[in-house]
Amino acid sequence: MRIICSFEVKKIPLHYRMMIVSILKESIRASSEEYYERLYAQENATKPFVFSPFLKNFRFKGDEIELDELRVIISSPDYEFLLHVYNGLQSKKRFEYKGYELIRGKTVMGDEKKITSSTVVFRTLSPLLVEDENKSPIAPDDKNYEKHINYLADTILYEYRGTGLCRPLTIRPIRFKKMVIKESNHQFTEKYGEEQHLYFTAYHGLFKVSGDPADLQLIYQLGLSKRRNQGFGMLEVEEVKG
Repeated sequence: MRIICSFEVKKIPLHYRMMIVSILKESIRASSEEYYERLYAQENATKPFVFSPFLKNFRFKGDEIELDELRVIISSPDYEFLLHVYNGLQSKKRFEYKGYELIRGKTVMGDEKKITSSTVVFRTLSPLLVEDENKSPIAPDDKNYEKHINYLADTILYEYRGTGLCRPLTIRPIRFKKMVIKESNHQFTEKYGEEQHLYFTAYHGLFKVSGDPADLQLIYQLGLSKRRNQGFGMLEVEEVKG
């Protein structure tokens, strides 16, 4: 399932992904404090969702971004999670993050495709972040890219359903574009200050994946990347093969 929510906003911080995380947490909390406490009981545990931000007519202005509208797509296979996000968003009209004001607009349910084939072409809605054991970025043309993608997918599925991949994925990059993203989080800010940035090397593009259809469906719904809960690795089905 997917939820699409738009916000009226004049400017946002350069580290806007963490702002969206804050809005999602505030929405869940507004819907159910008990569910929020249960979901975030383990701070570093991954959560059952991925999101993708879209900035309409944006302009960079130093450490801020001016824009006409922010739209966020949230995806999850967990109905309870999406129910609380939806109810929380509906219950609040105005959000504030570090002095930035966002006015919620429309919140609607988005289309989701059903994957029944063993091969699909995915298009990234938010960039894929793949890193090795030393947190060094792995490019799609790296000989170990498929191995690292399989590790990520196996871990994501295991954390969600208690079992990993039914069978290994075969990855065939079609077209990718490199991008370097500036971000931050509260641990980094506490250590280095608001003016410093974390840099993530990620990739946008198209790639063909073969595997078990049930695995592919969950990867589509949960995302495929490190830092999925911070707006990386959201996918759309471009084409179903076979």
